[in-house]
Amino acid sequence: MKCSGLNIVIPVRSLRHGKSRLAPVLSKSERHELNRRFFVNTLDVAISVVGIKAVVVVSRCPEVSQICQSLGIKYLFEITRGGLNPALSRASRIVGAWGVRKILVLPSDLPMVDRNDLCLLVARAGRAGAAIAPDRWLRGTNALCVPTRSTFNFQFGFESYAKHRIEAGRCEIKLVSLPRCSLSFDVDWPRDLLQLSSFQLTHEGWWNR
Repeated sequence: MKCSGLNIVIPVRSLRHGKSRLAPVLSKSERHELNRRFFVNTLDVAISVVGIKAVVVVSRCPEVSQICQSLGIKYLFEITRGGLNPALSRASRIVGAWGVRKILVLPSDLPMVDRNDLCLLVARAGRAGAAIAPDRWLRGTNALCVPTRSTFNFQFGFESYAKHRIEAGRCEIKLVSLPRCSLSFDVDWPRDLLQLSSFQLTHEGWWNR
C-alpha cells in the first residue's frame, strides 16, 4: 500500500563533489561512489512509498539528471539563487500546481531510511498538518512533510529543527515531531561513516546491493 496525496521531493547536491567533510577518510572517487549509492537507495525507498510518478528530484548535478532520465523520474533543475531553501519553495509551488496537497522533503544522505517510518511520518502529518523527523542531536531536519498550499518557508541549515518548528507556528500549522532511528542517522563526518560501517557488518543493507 503506497502513500497517496503527496510527492516526495529529494534535493541532491553534486554526486562528484558532495560530502567534502569526508575527505580525510575517503578519496574523491570513493566519495562520489558513496553519494551515488546514497542517492540510488533513497530513490528506491521513495518509489516504494509513493510510486515512481510521485518522486521529484531537485538538483543541478548532470549525473543526477541522467539517472532520473533513465528511470523516468521527474527532475527539476535548481535555478533559484540562495541555495536549498528557495529551491524547495519553488518545488513546493510547482508540485502544488499539479494538484498535490503535500510534499515530503527527503535528503539523499540517510542510508538507513525506512519505508515504514516514512509512511508513519506522512500519517502523523495528517491532512492539514505537518511532521518532522529530526537528526540524532535534535538540531537538524532529516525529513519534513508539509502542505504545498501554505506560506511555509523552509529553514534547512543550521539549527533547522528549531527553526522549522517556529516557522510552523508562524503559519499556524500543527507540526508533529517523529524521532526515528532510521531517519535520524545521516552521514556528514568521518565518525558517522565509522558508525555506518559498523552497522553494515551485522546488517544486510544498501551497500551490498
